[in-house]
Amino acid sequence: MAEADFTPRNEQYTPAKKSNVFVTILKILVILVIVVGAAAGGYYLHLRNDTSALSAKSTKKIEFHVVDGSSSQQIATSLQKKGVIKHDFAFDRYVAKNNINDLKAGYFELSPNMDLATIAKALQQPGAQYPANTTPKGFVLMREGETAEQFAKTVAAETKFSAKDWLATLNDPAYLKRLHALYPELLDSAMKAKGTRYKLEGYLFPATYDVRAATKPSEITTQMVTKTNQVMQPYFGQMKQKKLSVQEVLTLASLVEREAITPTDRAKVAGVFFNRLDTHMTLGSDISVKYALDSDKTNLNNKDTQVKSPYNLYTNQGYGPGPFNSPSLESIEAVLKPLDRDKKFYYFIADLKSGKVYFTHNLVEHEKLNAKLYKINHSK
Repeated sequence: MAEADFTPRNEQYTPAKKSNVFVTILKILVILVIVVGAAAGGYYLHLRNDTSALSAKSTKKIEFHVVDGSSSQQIATSLQKKGVIKHDFAFDRYVAKNNINDLKAGYFELSPNMDLATIAKALQQPGAQYPANTTPKGFVLMREGETAEQFAKTVAAETKFSAKDWLATLNDPAYLKRLHALYPELLDSAMKAKGTRYKLEGYLFPATYDVRAATKPSEITTQMVTKTNQVMQPYFGQMKQKKLSVQEVLTLASLVEREAITPTDRAKVAGVFFNRLDTHMTLGSDISVKYALDSDKTNLNNKDTQVKSPYNLYTNQGYGPGPFNSPSLESIEAVLKPLDRDKKFYYFIADLKSGKVYFTHNLVEHEKLNAKLYKINHSK
């Protein structure tokens, strides 16, 4: 008779069953590794192709220096370290993908609200030779959104020429005729404009200029108009297609420059202006009234908005005589590529504390929002 086997049997823990459990766990782990790896790879690919702004609503300005001879990879790394962009490899890839090989050296004013396309275009323009607020003797800086009269004070302070003598070059018929012959495509519409305070207002590109060798004030003006022609050259074709004159583009850009800060808001403001023009509304810009009054007061009253001047775009339809200041390239591009026109916005208002711009469809919405913002800002 065979001996009975009384060994306890628990099939759940047999070696074979243990092996199956380990295999199952191993398979799960492998699947998890693959899923996580695929997600990480997808996220990495997304980052490599993400051309959006680091912070679209940011109002921060960052001075960025590109050392002569820097590679696009070095520039990208510096942009990320300075807090201008999300990821260095995204910028480096964007530059390579779009065959951009002419990034310039110098000092640039950038912002986290700029997307990679805007940053690349800014860096394709020659940068300032010196950091902001450290312009040495013999160099003059025209700032974005600055008027000719404001810049004239810089000329007087940094050169041997008076503000009055330099401003005279902007309306000198003989000089303008010579300049027009040099840059007819740029200046045709400016020369035809009637009632302008200064013929060359808006045609003085914001940048730093070396005027140490200037023997007369017109040589400073020529440098500035030459720079404007260089910057505008790639856009003349677009203007013709859109049936816009240079004078009209620079006029709207000069308003956009002072009405909004971020690229998106600027393009939306441009859209509002075009919508108003299409329906024969006045542009209603405070910037135009301030220029007409020759004042930079923050709060305008009803009497101010009724000032008799061709520059008052509360009371005059159309573009007015011409530009109100020297706009940036960013504002010029906003006018050529306006946003949200199909949403039929006809009004906008900026929160002076946050810089945020709100867009509305009609006067009722606009006035309600205006009252709401006023109440919020004055209750704090």
